[in-house]
Amino acid sequence: MGKTRCFALSLGLATAFCVHAGLAFADPEDDSNDEKAPAAADHGSGAASRETRADETPEERLARRRERLDQGSKRLRERAAEMRKKAEAGETPPTSPKAKRPPRSYAEQAQRLEEQAAKMEERSKTLTVNDAPSPRGAERAQSSRQRRHQVRRIQLNRRWGDTLKDPEAVAELKLHAERSAKLKRIRTLAMKKSKDDPSVDRATKLLAKEVARHETHMKELQAKSVAASVSAGSGAATTAPAAAPAAEANK
Repeated sequence: MGKTRCFALSLGLATAFCVHAGLAFADPEDDSNDEKAPAAADHGSGAASRETRADETPEERLARRRERLDQGSKRLRERAAEMRKKAEAGETPPTSPKAKRPPRSYAEQAQRLEEQAAKMEERSKTLTVNDAPSPRGAERAQSSRQRRHQVRRIQLNRRWGDTLKDPEAVAELKLHAERSAKLKRIRTLAMKKSKDDPSVDRATKLLAKEVARHETHMKELQAKSVAASVSAGSGAATTAPAAAPAAEANK
């Protein structure tokens, strides 16, 4: 028993010495180079792919977009087939205790997926060169955003008129825009998580309450602006007749 322990101890010491020696004589830059090489390769491949896409012809962009549509429709068909198998096996989707309505059956889900796949396939067939995305997509998005802002300004001018000259009204419009944007974003994120999330209902109610509050406040400001303009007009009308007899008396 003593010989076995001595042998095991010697073997352990020898193994530890060899490992320590290997680490001592290893190149410290080997690991860093191995880690940097894939990153550099990925960066280079990403830059190369961007340059390749920038140099693509409209026909190549069209072919790439058709390929993406075909791949997407194929994945939808595969998911629909899985849903069909579950429906034929008699399985039912799990229900949530907080759900307001029962979930769609697997057959209905499969039908919707097949309809989406059919639309994508039809889109792939009818796609033309003019429909393919171009590198100027960001510029078009910016111009469309500017058009939406211009339309919104026109609507506000028609709705509130001279009330917008009041700094308090401008501040109220900014506050309403910020609150509405935040509530809509909260609702969107909650719907992505689950359509039955209670946050969706709360965000919708708060948004409706904010719209009602904004309308009430803006109508009050509009009434105050109209009253101020009417009083200013009546004051000018009363000063004009009073100035006429004074001018005649001076003559």
